[in-house]
Amino acid sequence: MAKISNELAVSPIVATLVLIVVAVIGAVAVGTIMGTFSTQVSKQASASQAASASQDEIIVAGTWYGVPAEQNLATDFERLNPGTQVNVQSGGSGEAPMAIAMSVADIGTVANSMQITTAQTTHPTDPMYQNLYFTQLGGRGIVFIQDQSGLAVPNNIVAPSDLNTLYSNVAGDGTEKGVANNFSVTTNITVEQFPAQRFPNVVVFSLAGLPAYEVNNNVPNAVTNYDEPAMLASVRAGSAAHPAFGFIDAGYAITGGIASNTTATGIKIVGIATSTGTYIPTHTNIRNALHDWEYGYAQDTTSGPNYPQGLLGGFYWITRGSSPSALTGNRVTTPGISAASSEVTGFINFAKSPSEATAWNNGGVYSMYDFM
Repeated sequence: MAKISNELAVSPIVATLVLIVVAVIGAVAVGTIMGTFSTQVSKQASASQAASASQDEIIVAGTWYGVPAEQNLATDFERLNPGTQVNVQSGGSGEAPMAIAMSVADIGTVANSMQITTAQTTHPTDPMYQNLYFTQLGGRGIVFIQDQSGLAVPNNIVAPSDLNTLYSNVAGDGTEKGVANNFSVTTNITVEQFPAQRFPNVVVFSLAGLPAYEVNNNVPNAVTNYDEPAMLASVRAGSAAHPAFGFIDAGYAITGGIASNTTATGIKIVGIATSTGTYIPTHTNIRNALHDWEYGYAQDTTSGPNYPQGLLGGFYWITRGSSPSALTGNRVTTPGISAASSEVTGFINFAKSPSEATAWNNGGVYSMYDFM
């Protein structure tokens, strides 16, 4: 047994050699595994960085009016272009030209082309403001509203002379009592309005025969709202004890898109009585009026009575570039040249396509195809 044991025993030298070989093989294996892991992590990190770098962002900033429709457009565009994100912001039409001039947005949105020309006039020597391209994507209409009690305007019809009296004589507490023939003569009415720079205010004062840009002089005590949702909420908050009266875009007052005539909850839409007829706000009437307005036709030329042209306007997107050089009526007939990137240009063309008319409509905006 001792002999057998001696034959099977491994010498210390051989054992040491075996351990060295095993250690070397193990080190190589571990090194290979770690190297493979490191390579995979590196590849994943590179892929993640590449994906992040390819994620383009288009910033759209400006008026509140188009936000719901623009969010619809963003969803549609991102679905077809997964590498691009559209960031829709809001603040006001007056901020849009500045956002483009200062390169803090890719697209500026305004509800009145006058906002663009005003900005250019204010900065006559600044090329950033002078080189603004704009294109029309749709239209809008303003409607007057009161709270559900209906006591501010009992017969639900006002005349420009009523508006003139109302907005000229707001009391220190923001109310007006017995303002005119068609307003309540027994109830204090809370008067709501947009700030002076907002397009709806220009509309109200133009229709009423008041100086459009002297709002602070004419209505120093009216309740000021800075966006469409705030205006809607304030009028909704009116009651029989404290009726409220204001104005808002038709897309906020009439819900369900432009095929609907369903009034938003908590308000009543007020008609307008002018020298050319009594106008009841509906999407159909406003679209007919927009057609006449767009082509420079007289009031009610195509089908009348439709809606006062003084309560209408376009919806425009601005980028860097050159302005249109010719308009016929309110329609651009000689477009300018956009200096926007290919991604931004692609989004603008997408937004103007017939297939996206529904996205505008569902956001309460009239697309160009609704009245051209």
